[in-house]
Amino acid sequence: MANSEAWAHIDAIWPKFTIEPCNVRLALTTDGVNPFNEKSNGWSSWPIFLFDYNLPPWFITKTFFNMLGLIILGPESIKMHNMAPLIEELQELWKGVVAWNVAKVERQKQLHLQTILMWTIHDYLGYGLVVGCVH
Repeated sequence: MANSEAWAHIDAIWPKFTIEPCNVRLALTTDGVNPFNEKSNGWSSWPIFLFDYNLPPWFITKTFFNMLGLIILGPESIKMHNMAPLIEELQELWKGVVAWNVAKVERQKQLHLQTILMWTIHDYLGYGLVVGCVH
């Protein structure tokens, strides 16, 4: 993934982001699920997962490394305001947070950690959820 055009584009536009190797690049994915296989039911849930693209490609989609960012429940699930908490968190992470690099045993280093949302992965209904319109 590090040799993709999107990765190079981010490196070109935000060179300060690439200086810190601990900065995180994420993908957001969502898909609607009808619980208990009740297809006639108008009630659905939308789990929203985040994938860390700093990992090697064979680890990215492994269950252990998936992050559940949000679960939107109920018949009104396809509404943008339901994603507001996750969007606020991602905006805060883009501005940066103070973190500690504990991997350096000899001397722990404080760093300014940032996260960028590189892309979203979803179907057509998920697209409507992410961009804030119903399809």
